[in-house]
Amino acid sequence: MTNDMKTYTLVQLRKGKQWTQKEAAKKLGVSDSTLSKWENATKYPTIDQVWLIEDVYDIPMSGINFLPNNTV
Repeated sequence: MTNDMKTYTLVQLRKGKQWTQKEAAKKLGVSDSTLSKWENATKYPTIDQVWLIEDVYDIPMSGINFLPNNTV
């Protein structure tokens, strides 16, 4: 069985909504610097924050690549 589901980075999801980092951060209830750290994979959201990300971007956790700078 292969995993054909496409994954998106947080940057791709945000840009797909045509939101600035500031707008997305406000919707997620975090500072824009926190969102920047998530987008650059220098810090990661808690599971509660991941659930909120799922809701805000309308995508399941399995569709989000939280390690955009790394290969898995």
